Amino acid sequence: MDGIDPEYSGDLDTANAPTNDRRAGQARMRPRSHISRNGESEAHPCPSLSSPFPVADWKLFANFQLEGDNAACSLVDGTGRIIDDASGNASLWGASGKELKGQSIIDLISDPSEGLVEWLLNLAPESTNEAFEVTVSRSNFHDQAVRMKRLPLFISSDPRQTRIVLKAVPIKNSATLPTQPGALNSGHDLEGNFLRVNSSWSSSLGYEENELIGLSLSELVHPADQATLEQLLLKLNAIGGPCRELLRIRSKNGNQRSLLLRGERSFDGQSLRIAAKDVSLDSSAPAQGLLGIGIELVNECVLLLSKEGPGYFIRFANRAFEESTGYRSSEIVGKSISDIESQSSDSTRARDIENTLQAGESLQTELLLGSASGAPVATRAQFLPLRDELGQTRFYAAVLEDLTKEKAVASELEAKNQELSQALETLEETQKAVIQQENLRALGQMASGIAHDFNNLLAPILGFSELLLNMPADARDNEKLESFLKKIQIAAQDGAAVVSRLREFYRAHNREESEDTLIEPAALLDQVKDLTKHRWKTQSEARGIDIRFETDIQSTRFIRGNEPELRQSLANIVINAVDAIEDDGAISVIVDDWRDRLRIRIKDTGNGMPRHIQEKCLDPFYTTKGQLGTGLGLSIVCGIVKRHGGEFAIESDEGKGTTIEMKFPAVEAPDAPILEDEREESCPSSLRIMLVDDEDVLLEVISELLATSGHVVDTFSSPETALDAFDSSDYDLVITDRAMPRMSGDQLAETIKSQRPDTPVYLMTGFGDAIKDSGERLPNIDAVLGKPVPLDALNRKLADLASKKEA
Repeated sequence: MDGIDPEYSGDLDTANAPTNDRRAGQARMRPRSHISRNGESEAHPCPSLSSPFPVADWKLFANFQLEGDNAACSLVDGTGRIIDDASGNASLWGASGKELKGQSIIDLISDPSEGLVEWLLNLAPESTNEAFEVTVSRSNFHDQAVRMKRLPLFISSDPRQTRIVLKAVPIKNSATLPTQPGALNSGHDLEGNFLRVNSSWSSSLGYEENELIGLSLSELVHPADQATLEQLLLKLNAIGGPCRELLRIRSKNGNQRSLLLRGERSFDGQSLRIAAKDVSLDSSAPAQGLLGIGIELVNECVLLLSKEGPGYFIRFANRAFEESTGYRSSEIVGKSISDIESQSSDSTRARDIENTLQAGESLQTELLLGSASGAPVATRAQFLPLRDELGQTRFYAAVLEDLTKEKAVASELEAKNQELSQALETLEETQKAVIQQENLRALGQMASGIAHDFNNLLAPILGFSELLLNMPADARDNEKLESFLKKIQIAAQDGAAVVSRLREFYRAHNREESEDTLIEPAALLDQVKDLTKHRWKTQSEARGIDIRFETDIQSTRFIRGNEPELRQSLANIVINAVDAIEDDGAISVIVDDWRDRLRIRIKDTGNGMPRHIQEKCLDPFYTTKGQLGTGLGLSIVCGIVKRHGGEFAIESDEGKGTTIEMKFPAVEAPDAPILEDEREESCPSSLRIMLVDDEDVLLEVISELLATSGHVVDTFSSPETALDAFDSSDYDLVITDRAMPRMSGDQLAETIKSQRPDTPVYLMTGFGDAIKDSGERLPNIDAVLGKPVPLDALNRKLADLASKKEA
């Protein structure tokens, strides 16, 4: 290369060199993949820690630099900022050494690129002979093409402490290299005032270059575009760019020129760089410029390709392509599609595109482009053949829609969706856990109340049975005997009802329970009253206070929904009301019609809630009961009400009480079913019954009950002996327990049905209600009877069977 000296070795000027560790600067460099000027992809080498760097003293270069010398030497740091300049550089840079100090090399060239800084820091020994060609934008001079070479003096981990000699020489026969039409390059301060311009500004606007220095863009822009210019400057100062706007600029003779401005903040952040293109139409021949201007104004990347020999090569790239990839149009002109394709893309894609172009067909595909930053640019590419009047295709237009942001957003949305799905699963699991926790807490309270009720029921059973056992035979009073037995029967029936209430609570945990049930409010409130009686009556009386439970039903309409959930919700509210009442008081439940809804209001005469508690009482985990509460009660109740399409509200006056109001979609009461005439309790004829149970006491009780109704009963305490008798006798009915040793009732029924399929088999078990609730279908079982079975219910069942036998 002319004017560039061979490598120079000398002593490092340690007096002027910063004290940073040289090895630290070497270790931080990394190879960077990019598309070189010849189109080949390469990686900048990284010097090893032991690489011998050529070093030299800057003073030697400065002292030997002669005025008028063809080469210009400057001392720059790792960012390209000029630290010092030798004499004789004004002819090349278009500025004196004093004016150059502190400026960035990037601001002096008309085609700035991040590649320049990358080239400066690529200081491996085998790369120091590489040159970099740029076009210098000189004030009061034509733009000049120069070739630069760098020589490292000191390398630091901080680029600002790095020192590099930059030697530049003009390229022969290019001293008056014409600027590409429309390429207006300029530097501005942060307010938009011109600091430097190239000759294209003069050519476009008619001003001398020195006339523009000091002027502001706002003085040249059309008044109607002032707001657009202000927004452009605001964005450049805020985000640094690149930002682009189309503005009307007034020329010196008063005409208007349309300039497409692309601006960005300089490397040091203290000034702005603007590259503009004049896209004004020639009024005498506007059609000639429409294609180029149209291509520049669109947001999509556009390439124009022409056929040369066997392939198609790029002849033009618009501004959108430059902004997307970071490459200038001049860098890719003459390259093929495979040259600009990213290395990470499928190698067969470019071949398929080339084959389609050779066939003169259109094509739409996705194309991964390389970029100056090394990150691939995803595009949706459409190749359109441009044919002449003979139908021949020698040109193609490639429209490339940048999908980078779209794919990034799609990827981010997918990641967010996955996060939300996982969060939703976690939330659902947590919800199940906290609801279960609340149910267990309520179940514990229920169990405490049921234990109390059972103890109260067992007391009369034990007491009256002891009185009967101790009653002397000669002094037996039949009237008193019948009274004692009746009281024992009532206590036992109440005990069965207590168990039934506990089962009703358990049913609330079954999520398969139908949520489309018609619910009568009066019956629902009776259940709630019984479920909570141990709290508002028994436990309250133990505290020495009297709480009344009052209901006022003013509506005949129904609610449609999940009965166990609503029963549990109302019970929870009642228990909270009990906890709020410290002295004698009342809990009132009013059911009435409110427009098209059924309204349930639960009022208490408790302490009420202050405003700050009312605002938080529906928040999950908020509680005023300390360790006695989970804070899940009201939040769960509110959720259940809303799932039923209802509304939930709380009104409370501190010291006066609280009212909770729920409004549900109302359903008109269904027509009452036609009741059949009640059958006689006694059977029209007796049945021969096989009774199987491993509990002798139950065998005796049930067989006696059946015998009083006129039936013949054979009892068996094991299924094996029952089967032996079944082989030799005829039975109208088999009644069996379910849980028995060695053979269950289900297995017994299967054996009986295999021998005599027409023999009815009834299963009598303490799990009868649970089997009915679960909807379990038992093969070989004709009916399920829950223990204890009331005599009247048992007689009705047997009467049906006897009627079928007689028919």
